[in-house]
Amino acid sequence: MPSAKERYLIVAGPTGSGKSALALALAEAFHGEIINCDSVQVYRGFDIGAAKATAADTARVPHHLLDRVAAHEDFDAAMFAKEAKEKKAEILARGRLPLVVGGTGLYLRALLGQGWHADLPQDAALRIELAKLSLAQLYAQLKALDPKRAAELHPNDRVRLQRSLELVTLLGKPLHEAGLTADSPADPAAFVIVLEPPREVLHARIAARTNVMLNSGLVDEVRELLAAGVSPDCKPMQSIGYKQVCDYLAYKLKDVELPGAIIAATRQYAKRQCTWFRRTRTDLRLEGSESLDSLVGTVRAVIQK
Repeated sequence: MPSAKERYLIVAGPTGSGKSALALALAEAFHGEIINCDSVQVYRGFDIGAAKATAADTARVPHHLLDRVAAHEDFDAAMFAKEAKEKKAEILARGRLPLVVGGTGLYLRALLGQGWHADLPQDAALRIELAKLSLAQLYAQLKALDPKRAAELHPNDRVRLQRSLELVTLLGKPLHEAGLTADSPADPAAFVIVLEPPREVLHARIAARTNVMLNSGLVDEVRELLAAGVSPDCKPMQSIGYKQVCDYLAYKLKDVELPGAIIAATRQYAKRQCTWFRRTRTDLRLEGSESLDSLVGTVRAVIQK
């Protein structure tokens, strides 16, 4: 068993569940520092649509792995896990508590040591061939070769569909048979907290947050990124909110359609996140509808048992 000095907290859950607010409160209560576990927040310039920590947040509590790379640079789960472990060690060495916060399941799986690692096979020629396939073809082929993995992904998630099909082809077996599964034992030093509000509460929060983002200048943020030379096809620009605004700026969506398009895509993503986190080893599952003081008290009572 890990010693108390090795323990760290993970605050996970779907988008809009209140992870960031709880993490800030926990970090202040337990003298902690936050490690970002969101695959869009690692990119510089992607602030409003990624709900990135504000200057006020970072003044309250130190944050790590924000603004890590430029839009055109790659940053994957293996890179995240390596850097997050380094930051975790540094925080522990300072006598403080690391809190890993975010909803990117693949990043979390890599950090917990659940199969995804840096030396997974790659084949450049195969990637070129897979890139020529349509989304429907990618999904159909993955479903035929690894129905379990296909069921975990959205049919429009080209990046993960293509990488999963590449791995299944190179490994010659479904990913779970190769040990690439969330069913593998997780890092015992991690105390995993998952927030999952009731569906109606989550939907209301998603709608409210979408309106806040749009009123805070999301369209201008995307317009400025594009004017600075950021490609609309880069990975972070394909994320929810940014993709819809790109469509809007390309006259593929009307003013009245933009909020609904973002809300619908966010709800679909949150549903997939909930499904994924229900299969993840969880030490404490919370609805998150209580006050922050109450939530912090609940966490304190459980981890001090």
